[in-house]
Amino acid sequence: MPSNGGIIGPLNVPDQDGNTKITSLTSSANFTVSPNNSLSTATVLVVAGGGGGQNNSGGGGAGAGGFRLISNHPLPASAVPVTIGAGGANSNSIGVSGAEGGNSVFGSASSPITSTGGGGGGAGYIGGGNAPEGGTPGGSGGGGGARSGAASASGASPGGSGNTPPVSPSQGNNGGPGKSAGPSPEMSAGGGGGASAVGGTGADDGGAGGAGTDVTPTFGPGYGDSGYFSGGGGGLNQGPASDFAPGGAGGGGRGGTGGGAGNGSGDANTGGGAGGGPVATAGGSGAVIVKESVKRISGIWTMNDAYEYKKTDEWVNPD
Repeated sequence: MPSNGGIIGPLNVPDQDGNTKITSLTSSANFTVSPNNSLSTATVLVVAGGGGGQNNSGGGGAGAGGFRLISNHPLPASAVPVTIGAGGANSNSIGVSGAEGGNSVFGSASSPITSTGGGGGGAGYIGGGNAPEGGTPGGSGGGGGARSGAASASGASPGGSGNTPPVSPSQGNNGGPGKSAGPSPEMSAGGGGGASAVGGTGADDGGAGGAGTDVTPTFGPGYGDSGYFSGGGGGLNQGPASDFAPGGAGGGGRGGTGGGAGNGSGDANTGGGAGGGPVATAGGSGAVIVKESVKRISGIWTMNDAYEYKKTDEWVNPD
């Protein structure tokens, strides 16, 4: 009598180099490894919240949330706590930069992965008074604000440092400095740093946000902002023809690839930095994506095996 429930045919062994299972977390929760994970490791993306903008005249673009993509990361059998960082809040206070984004954490006990929130956009200032704050540090740094009047005497408003605290590979880039009015009637703010590029320097136009990173080659389509995460926000140009610089992919700004419309907020669950400008703009929240290798299903299986795989949504026909 056949040993596989009466079905004639061989009892298959799972293909250890089979399909993949992708889990996307956009709010804090626990992640549990698939019971059919063939390697006990995964590719893990951890994106922090983007920094907030500054909307009191000449604000710099905010920095993107830290971006960390780790291959072959060990997964414990127990549940992993996941924290999704919130986007940084806008600042409406004269001389005060936007708030930093929140950290995102994939909290496996043996080797947690932490990405740092993006730096806030630097405060612009028009008229007299003390020099305002520059862009703040973070996963990617915020762009420096625009300056005029007494504030311009102290020079360009600096951008914040990216990859703060430092990790390897780098989780982000520096924000661009703003421009003082000087001999030119126009002044402009720097762009926030992004995962793949530094923020642009404020010149006669606002500095563009640093580009985010496209994860489509790793996870396939349907994630982030057209595949992009952690783009920096674009800076404001304050002058006779006020305009907003493009944000990096996933960041707030005007018309950048994947950027928000106008001087916009960072897109939700992309870690995008907020664009600088005269309206309140917040950073985009973060995200965590886990890609596991799971056993491939093909051929003849026992009913119990079929049930167990279907229960975990991993009953996938072979190509």
